[in-house]
Amino acid sequence: MTGEMTRPNDVTPIRPTPDQAAALDAIEGFLRDDGLDAFILRGGAGTGKTALIAALVGRLSARNLSPALVAPTGRAARILTHKVGRMAGGEAATVVTIHRAIYALDRIEVNEEAVSETDPGLRMIFPLRGEEAVAPLIVVDEASMVGDREMQGDLLRFGSGRLLADLIAFCRMRRPGRAGDRLAKLLFVGDPAQLPPVGEETSPALDAGYLAVTFGLKVAGFDLATVLRQAEGSAILDRATRIREALAAGRFDTLSLRPDATDIVEVDAAGAVGLIVDGIRARDQVVAVVASNATALDYNRSVRERLWGDAALPVQPGDTLLVNRNSRRYGLSNGDVVKVLSVDQPAETVPVPLAGGHLVTLRFRHAVVAHREGDGTVVRTRCLLLENLLDQPGRDLTPLEQRALLVHFRIRHPELSPKSAAFRQAIVEDPYVNALLVKYGYAMTCHKAQGGEWQTVLVHFAPGRGQRNPAFFRWAYTAVTRAVGRLILVNPPDFSPADIWAPDPVPAATVDNPAEDPRADPDWHRLSFPAAAAPLMQVHRRLRALWAARGITIEDLRHLQYCERYTLAREGRRVMVQYHYNGKFRPGRAGMAPGGGDAALAEEALAAFQGSADGAAEAEQPAFIRDFLVELDAALAGTSIQRTGQTPMPYRLRIGLADRTRTGEVDVIHDARQNWTAVQEVGGPGATGGLCDELRRLMTDRIGRGG
Repeated sequence: MTGEMTRPNDVTPIRPTPDQAAALDAIEGFLRDDGLDAFILRGGAGTGKTALIAALVGRLSARNLSPALVAPTGRAARILTHKVGRMAGGEAATVVTIHRAIYALDRIEVNEEAVSETDPGLRMIFPLRGEEAVAPLIVVDEASMVGDREMQGDLLRFGSGRLLADLIAFCRMRRPGRAGDRLAKLLFVGDPAQLPPVGEETSPALDAGYLAVTFGLKVAGFDLATVLRQAEGSAILDRATRIREALAAGRFDTLSLRPDATDIVEVDAAGAVGLIVDGIRARDQVVAVVASNATALDYNRSVRERLWGDAALPVQPGDTLLVNRNSRRYGLSNGDVVKVLSVDQPAETVPVPLAGGHLVTLRFRHAVVAHREGDGTVVRTRCLLLENLLDQPGRDLTPLEQRALLVHFRIRHPELSPKSAAFRQAIVEDPYVNALLVKYGYAMTCHKAQGGEWQTVLVHFAPGRGQRNPAFFRWAYTAVTRAVGRLILVNPPDFSPADIWAPDPVPAATVDNPAEDPRADPDWHRLSFPAAAAPLMQVHRRLRALWAARGITIEDLRHLQYCERYTLAREGRRVMVQYHYNGKFRPGRAGMAPGGGDAALAEEALAAFQGSADGAAEAEQPAFIRDFLVELDAALAGTSIQRTGQTPMPYRLRIGLADRTRTGEVDVIHDARQNWTAVQEVGGPGATGGLCDELRRLMTDRIGRGG
């Protein structure tokens, strides 16, 4: 299938690249083959995925076939609507969210007896639509964001909670009276280098094996590799491509996001706020992308302090807000950014007493906001804002705040029975229950920014976060590819294998020094180690180091009988894991503790523990260790220093060194993905009599020469 596509800014046809032409041919074959159920079109930034969607829509429209275009978020749907319409020569393209396409409100459940802090008292149930005819082809853009892990909100319940499973079930469903219809085919379009859905390690919708094994689908696919000519020369795209290539190769020991002269600049956090404010005043499209909601809150407060002189001021005309929940009432979607044109003062403050002795205050404010459609049209909307999230780090209202909305509604409509159709109609249309839930929108997390793009993007890399791992590389890739024109970096990563040989700026104690007093460790008091558990401190240090390499922090540790129970956290996710030990303090079995938590985080944490316990038992040295020893021996060749031995240990290789007058040992540390990360002298700084310093110099010189 070959043909012509159009440039983004005009309707002049251009020839597709050979890569794109081959992809179109593959999609055409998929559409003709009744034995295939799904097709995955994968491609990185700048490879022309959207142009292919536009070309496909044009081809099918010429045959009087209308594919359904869907996206995971309203913002992604709005962007695709504009781009496809523009590339197709101005023809209208309607893109909706997956949720709007496949779910419909069925019933509302009310629990007026709720007293628990975790019970919102109200649930809206959205099962799959079962009556409507389905288009023969459903095109899913930004498919990397489509998850298959069960996730249900306190207030809104969609289908099974598994978006991917529900989407496939919707396509495979036999409709009443339409038994002869063909089942819809699915075309997933996305970039597997982007962040996967929250709580998942990979993007299941872009994994042919997952679709085949989990759902029994027969899947074809195509990988776009050629960057379009108009994207060449972009420094931002160059950095993104390097990250993507590292992900494909599984190598996470090198990453540099150094600035260039024009597109990429580096600033500190204080300077970053100034650049955001300058961009806002210049009416630039600018946003800060950060790692956590807490950091986003800090940025939002700092920006408002610069703009208005007081971050505590209420919403002001000119403020930027981030929509935090889909709103059919106002035609806005979760993740949309709006500008405040005017506000009513003061806010409407509503104290709501709840069962169980709780008192919740709801804050509403009338405002006029504006947002820009994909085609540039500015839409002004008068709405009622719900302000409870404005100065909070949380991602959503608490269950108590949700329940307060219900109680407030019941106070205003005591005559309505919760089981009546009138109740359902009234609550769906109620301006307070359906008020626009917003946060300030000058900064947001990477997951919230995913699917959007801005002319200028500031990316704040959290210092101290584990970076030599695929999760960080995906985060960095997703963050930098939000920028269309200019990228501003705070704390940008810049590391390579040579970094492990650089002298330590601060002397670091070795974790394997038995003479070190465990009471000197800061965790001894923080985590209340009893004196009898002192032998477990070495295990704790090893686990702490392994988890820190993955960005996992230890929040709490309980010392039980022959059992150590940890509470771990990463990016808002928590889990409790534990290991048992015997009378000689030797660790044994490990697993998730009662009370559990995030299963994916538990699996990663326990994998690190297992590697720590079993790594030394490897009889045969892996290839990456053999390769390292070759480089080490080459660096020592011609010097008086000899390698006297090596001992593989959990996540480290202990090297014996000697010359005519000195002997010593160094530990070269690696992570679970076989990336070398650090060098330490066994016995503490200076224990090798200078051998380690000479080895650092020799290895740095060799790596600097490229071997």
